[in-house]
Amino acid sequence: MSLELAAGEYAAIVGESGIGKSTLLHIIAGLEPADEGVVRFGDSDLAAMDDDARTLLRRERFGFVFQAFHVLPHLTVAQNVGLPLLLRGRPQAQIDARAAELLAAVGLAGREASPPRELSGGELQRVASARALVGDPALVLADEPTGNLDPENAGGVLALLREQVKGRGAAGILVTHSEVAAAGCDKRFRLTATGLARIP
Repeated sequence: MSLELAAGEYAAIVGESGIGKSTLLHIIAGLEPADEGVVRFGDSDLAAMDDDARTLLRRERFGFVFQAFHVLPHLTVAQNVGLPLLLRGRPQAQIDARAAELLAAVGLAGREASPPRELSGGELQRVASARALVGDPALVLADEPTGNLDPENAGGVLALLREQVKGRGAAGILVTHSEVAAAGCDKRFRLTATGLARIP
């Protein structure tokens, strides 16, 4: 089946661990090739683009919350969050202000200068979420963004992701094993060994 999202729509893909949810998200982002089918962003067919074009598209238009965080250990927390804006050539003052805003939104105000080694797994997950949203992406891809979070912080991160989608006109895909997290999305799909199916 097809999964199609318009600006402002938020979809959840739920399924058991190991079923391929992360792989599907990587294919949607153009990080891995699809064995069949087509992945389009606007009028662009990702498979028809070269690696440089896909990289530029991800940098400029996508925000990705990786399950494994991918926080760079040699950068401070604020530098990690602001990295997408740095790569876009934004002024440092704008980067610092936006990073501080997002860190406050995920409950990490005052930790801007901290090295990642001083943060817990749950805090690193919130850093990864802030980094994904710092550049106001048109497409938000979140891979188990609440997996290491307590209920309070999980709720805050889910609300922030939803605000990016609904309040700023992005499209969003949340990959999760949590039915509770998926309940806040407009569309829900279940991934099984036989494929993707819409949940009524």
